[in-house]
Amino acid sequence: MDELEDLKRKKMFELMKKAAEQEAKKNYPSKPVEVTDATFYDFISQYPAAVIDCWAPWCGPCRMISPVIEELSSDYAGKVVFGKLNVDENPTIASEYGIMSIPTLLFARKGEVVDRLIGAVPRQIIEAKIKQILI
Repeated sequence: MDELEDLKRKKMFELMKKAAEQEAKKNYPSKPVEVTDATFYDFISQYPAAVIDCWAPWCGPCRMISPVIEELSSDYAGKVVFGKLNVDENPTIASEYGIMSIPTLLFARKGEVVDRLIGAVPRQIIEAKIKQILI
């Protein structure tokens, strides 16, 4: 009888965990979110894993990497959230993190920036960094 109760408890725990994961995925945006100086810290604290694309409208390499960020945002929806920070309009965060070249991707885990990639790097490199650091 105790064995049956243990099995029931384990199954209930598994179902609750799966339901919580599905609910969390619903709250993750599937497209990059606009991030500002005012929202940056709330944004990286709200999600366990985040990638912030620091860019500017006049930057050619930024425009090249933008579709990749869009695709990754969709592909990793529910696991990693993506944000876009226009450094021209939000100089405070750019200055705090010493962003001198764009595009720069900031990788945040549990509210803290833990790594970065600079330049229009290939999708495979971004994905490898996501898997290494965030997932």
